[in-house]
Amino acid sequence: MTDDVVITGLGVVSPIGCDERSYWEGLCGGRCGAAEVEGFDTSELTRKMGCQVREPVPAERVSGRATELALWAGRQALASAGIGGEEAASARCSLVLGTTMGETEFIEGPLFGRGQAELSADQMLEVVRYGPGMIAEQVRDALGLCGPAAELYGACAAGNMALAMGRQHLREGRCDFALVGGADGFSFLAFVGFMRARIMAAEKVRPFDVNRDGMMVGEGACMMVLERAETAQARGAQARCLVAGCGISAESYHPTRPDPEGRGLSQAIRLALEDAGISPEEVDYVNAHGTGTPHNDEIEVKVLMSCFPKGVPFSSTKAVMGHTMGAASALEAACCLLSLEEQKLVPTWHLSEPMETGVLEPLMGGVREAKCRYALNNSAGFGGYNSAVVLGAS
Repeated sequence: MTDDVVITGLGVVSPIGCDERSYWEGLCGGRCGAAEVEGFDTSELTRKMGCQVREPVPAERVSGRATELALWAGRQALASAGIGGEEAASARCSLVLGTTMGETEFIEGPLFGRGQAELSADQMLEVVRYGPGMIAEQVRDALGLCGPAAELYGACAAGNMALAMGRQHLREGRCDFALVGGADGFSFLAFVGFMRARIMAAEKVRPFDVNRDGMMVGEGACMMVLERAETAQARGAQARCLVAGCGISAESYHPTRPDPEGRGLSQAIRLALEDAGISPEEVDYVNAHGTGTPHNDEIEVKVLMSCFPKGVPFSSTKAVMGHTMGAASALEAACCLLSLEEQKLVPTWHLSEPMETGVLEPLMGGVREAKCRYALNNSAGFGGYNSAVVLGAS
């Protein structure tokens, strides 16, 4: 029995498209999801732009926005993999969901919407009911799946971490397939927090540009179906790409700032390459974390120079999607998958004056045709979380 784990299904809900085809077209065409924020008043705030999912969400009996988005993506992923009905209900599924904020509406409403200073006892019960773990459980139950549901709070690295955990569960024989990914709804708490930290862009996100002025809060969800390669082959499912390697690290440098030399992210990348059994020279594309903030982009370039001393093409999709929090690295893994399938590399849109990158190749200006064997997806988050995933062409 091989240990190979492949992706057979993909579901995407993003500010630039709410299915994989429109998402890919948005990435290739530079469609930008940034617009004036809807849902709360920004008249007294210094920042007013966000990357929200503007399409109507399918009606579901669930607790909040993040769960709605995750469920929408989950239904797409199962359909894409050809798993449904009795097969979905009878198989052992490990559902792993990464998130940053979880469901915040039931806290934000009382605290900010009505000016209430404290949560009532009933509202505190809602916190317990729809707190950690409940998004994943609601998605599992709404999809009629059988198996454990785990929720990972790994900040912006959570989606990659979920993919790594689902792969591990399959290798250990804990499940027949895994449904993994990340989701976050648009959060007032996150918006105001990043604004007050003075790391929010005013109008446009410019990762790796000398004139970059910050990130932009977004929302979205991405779910993927993982299976053992022989299981997918036996049921006639298409192996869309190989989950070749995963690397996760944690650092304790600072609650919000990464180590200035990027040691944690460097370790995650090297672990992923080692796990995949490939050299840096075999990686044909890196989807960078690329938030557009001055310090993070500078540190990530140092990391890429260190890990890829002979150079590598790289770009950041956050230029058009914003930072979708716990969904970010899952959506960026989807970009890597589609890049491998289409043999095309998407640029960092809005990049006009690149910062110094040495032998690295910042992709800009338009889509590039390329022979892509392996793509690496970087992610880093508050709390010192770092993750990297290597996907290989099937």
